Amino acid sequence: MAGFRKMIGSNLLRPVLAICMAMFIGTFIIMLSNQDPLFAYGKMVQGAFGGFSRLAESLDRSIPIILTGLATAVAFRTGVFNAGVEGSLYLGAFAAFLVGHYVSAPAIIHVPMVLAAAALVGAVWAFIPGYTKAVYKVDETVTTILLNYVAILFTAYLVAIPFKDVTAGSQQTPLILETAHLYRFLPPSRVHIGLFLAVLLAIFLYWFFKRTTWGYNFNMTGMNPHYAYYVGINVEKTMIYSMLISGAIGGIAGACQIMGILYRFIDQFSPGYGFEGIAVSLLARNHPLGILVAGFFYGALQTGATYMDRTTEVPKELITSLVAIIIFFVTAEGMFSYVQQNGAFRKKLQSIPVLGKLVHKEGE
Repeated sequence: MAGFRKMIGSNLLRPVLAICMAMFIGTFIIMLSNQDPLFAYGKMVQGAFGGFSRLAESLDRSIPIILTGLATAVAFRTGVFNAGVEGSLYLGAFAAFLVGHYVSAPAIIHVPMVLAAAALVGAVWAFIPGYTKAVYKVDETVTTILLNYVAILFTAYLVAIPFKDVTAGSQQTPLILETAHLYRFLPPSRVHIGLFLAVLLAIFLYWFFKRTTWGYNFNMTGMNPHYAYYVGINVEKTMIYSMLISGAIGGIAGACQIMGILYRFIDQFSPGYGFEGIAVSLLARNHPLGILVAGFFYGALQTGATYMDRTTEVPKELITSLVAIIIFFVTAEGMFSYVQQNGAFRKKLQSIPVLGKLVHKEGE
């Protein structure tokens, strides 16, 4: 009974309190624009869940966020902070364009082929920081963030010069073939079968971490790499494998946007899905099934904020601040819980002089 109360307290009550606290502060932000907070919040809820089209848009927005959240969680499980999912997403998306545009095949073959190409490219890109982290102990946070810029700028060059659609005014490629499109199953919305792919991936990862030896190795490496090494787990290989899987899922996230929404590669098409995945993963404490819920919450929050912007007099800047505060509170709550539970991640933060004392106190 005590364990059940603790589970409810840590997994449900604390995130709900964090959201309530964020909305309480958001009330003052809305009042700064002389608007009724209840009316504004009502519009936000209506925008996210008010009817079929609004709900479908929330689902549509949640697909890439769920996938990048899963990608981030795989690396987190082994104690590796992969901030480079955004780079894998961009390169995976461009690989999806190349195979989707230049390779001709029946849809039943073409779609898996495009997804596989995106996953392969995303995995190869993530291998670089994974290998340097495991073998040379290079800080993966720095390398993954820097490699993000390389990937984004490289794809920007490709779409600006060699693969640019000369008939378009903006920086974009030609369309991919229709055989590479992901089927939209809730017309007229843009929700596509990438949603089922995200759900299946989450279920698979849940099974992987719970029931397989590899999953056990991943979890043990993340909780205590020294103990993992002592019991015979190859910690270095496990870290590299986790980065490969993380990068592959990041590449698939990019491919889904190309195959299901845009049908072509567009420069700067991502508003930061890779970084939003970090917040979602922390909110769900790296639980694959929890990421489904957290990703939908995040997508609904974005959809509701957009609707609030269109239907109220609250300035867009204040709405952006309100969303940022909600995300900050729920993510901070998830992060502190994760730090408490994950010894390797806590030790990494303790190595940072500014955070060392604070993290030590929190972990006690």
